[in-house]
Amino acid sequence: MTAGERLRPALGTPAPLEPARRRAFRTDIQGLRAVAVVLVLLDHAGVPLLPGGFVGVDVFFVISGFLISAHLVEGLHRTGRVDFAGFYAARTRRILPAAFVTIIATAALSIAVVSPLRVRDIVDDAIASALYVPNVLFAIRETDYLAGTAPSPFQHLWSLGVEEQFYFFWPLALLAAFVVTKRSRRGMMVAIAAIGAVSFAASVATTAGSPSLAFFSPHTRAWEFAVGAAIAGLGPALSRMPAVAAQVLSWTGLGAIAVAAVVYSSDTGYPGAAALLPVTGAALVVAFGQRGTRGAVALLGLRPVQFVGAISYSLYLVHWPVLVLAHELVGLDRPLPVRIALVLAVGSVPLAWLLYRYVETPFRARPAADPRGSRTVLIVAAASVVVLVAALLGAGAGVARLPLTSDRAAESAPLSRLPGGTGFVPRNVTPSLTAATGDTGAIYTEKCQQGLSGAAVLTCVFGAPDSPRTIALFGDSHAGRWFPALDRAAQELGFSLHTFTKSGCRSEETAAAWAASRNASCSAWRDDVVALLNDDPPDVIVLANHLGPSPAADQTLLEAEWTDGLSLLLDRLPSSSRVVTLADSPEFASSPVVCLSSHLDDAADCSVDRAAAFNPAIRAAQQAAAAGHGASVLDLTDYFCNSATCPAVVGPLLVYSDEHHVTASFSLALAPALQRALAPLVETHR
Repeated sequence: MTAGERLRPALGTPAPLEPARRRAFRTDIQGLRAVAVVLVLLDHAGVPLLPGGFVGVDVFFVISGFLISAHLVEGLHRTGRVDFAGFYAARTRRILPAAFVTIIATAALSIAVVSPLRVRDIVDDAIASALYVPNVLFAIRETDYLAGTAPSPFQHLWSLGVEEQFYFFWPLALLAAFVVTKRSRRGMMVAIAAIGAVSFAASVATTAGSPSLAFFSPHTRAWEFAVGAAIAGLGPALSRMPAVAAQVLSWTGLGAIAVAAVVYSSDTGYPGAAALLPVTGAALVVAFGQRGTRGAVALLGLRPVQFVGAISYSLYLVHWPVLVLAHELVGLDRPLPVRIALVLAVGSVPLAWLLYRYVETPFRARPAADPRGSRTVLIVAAASVVVLVAALLGAGAGVARLPLTSDRAAESAPLSRLPGGTGFVPRNVTPSLTAATGDTGAIYTEKCQQGLSGAAVLTCVFGAPDSPRTIALFGDSHAGRWFPALDRAAQELGFSLHTFTKSGCRSEETAAAWAASRNASCSAWRDDVVALLNDDPPDVIVLANHLGPSPAADQTLLEAEWTDGLSLLLDRLPSSSRVVTLADSPEFASSPVVCLSSHLDDAADCSVDRAAAFNPAIRAAQQAAAAGHGASVLDLTDYFCNSATCPAVVGPLLVYSDEHHVTASFSLALAPALQRALAPLVETHR
């Protein structure tokens, strides 16, 4: 979800946990919670000036690490043990009630307003959230928290999953350090520092190769909690800091958080080393925010700030489902206008207050339970989870029985130019809406396409494999989706087909203006493919890539940059090879598959205007670069689109599996057209 255009999944705020022995109320920490949650809300509302508001999660993790570690360490030195039942019962009382109310309400509203196909995944998300493992589910799906057009209304609960998973480990780690170091505070600090250092190294390494895993994993986030824990352990030493210096440092910390929120964006590799800035900022505020009235507490202690800080957990819980479900109602094919999103974000405040006042506060206000009471809390909580999960499973089973086709069939016929499209979802639609994302073709199922994180060149031979005449397919996941058509065409033309494809990595060189990529292995992979092609030049090189619409306002500049970038690659390819570039397939603002599940009898509503489906500047750049290098551009757009629209269903064929990937079934149907267009070009290499 690009800043200002798409909603971004929310970033969690921990519910506060008070220690067994009450300490002085930290006005600065309460205010810091408010700052963090406001950054998140404004970011999710699409305010352009705060594209990095997602750093709020790091602030919350530092606060949580500070408060809860101080509580645990204090208990260890006071009693020599950890009251695990009491600790987890306290976490349960403070976290679970408000979260469960949010899960139940969000699931019910989602079933009412979300398309049937998406509801199936959303129910799965609700179950994962009830079990506190949504982050694991999103990591497995490789969810991009900044780049989805249809985010889950439960996506914000990933951070609660990270936090709770961390706190299964953390008390044990502190107890082990306490025992091994023989009650030494210095030894415990060394252990905290070691855990933090290992986690930070893992975060940096994982962010480079697998950003989704790095973002959602507790082991890559543990160092942020450890920083908070270190501040708690260094309390006596930090208290000796001169008051003026402490006040300056507290303002510096607040400024660091603000800078990260303004400077960072969806293109920032995150968390990784970039998270150091907001984490350090939060640590400075937590360490020195309470020193005197001229420090950051002058801002953080204001009454409105304190109010927002008090309801921050409930506000975090409710605002994201409100934004996401409102976006569902107005339609995912367009961004939620910033002004509407801001109104909804502000409207979430009274909802949050109600949740805070009537759900969160009554449970938090209860006195500390005795050991038997703690066990009772945990038993009731476990039973509640079982009941909620069972109810969600039942709801999911009911949703799975909803029809995803009309009661009419469509006739099969060879693809022709300017298709009118099928005005309904045929009962014989191929692939089915539920199978669309898995309809990828042999290049995927035979593991011939490199993934996002891998740098090694994977190549397989298809087509007419024994033929001495060769075609090389070079590109990203769109090349993978063109593969079924090219494979069949290569067979008919008598060429072997060698594949060189990698998800999220264009074969085109990257010009300076569009070099930003979180696919850190892309350049090395591309360079290696180019070297292999030069070592053994194929007769024909087919380039196919995702070249979708760009938000750039200056189309002339965009065309020049892409022409330069495409030319950089063409200059490096072997001169003996005939280079053919495939014009890209249409792009939708939101998934037509999801749309079709709600428009079984009016599929035309899920088409995209032809003029909006392509970027003319990039298409012009393809033609210009090809003309300057003796290459060719094959454009099969007329098989996807008629003069006005690009339909989502043609005959019985589902054309797309998501916003811009073609299904393998439709790609295979394109083979005759691709063969006819390719034949005159490849014949020159007989």
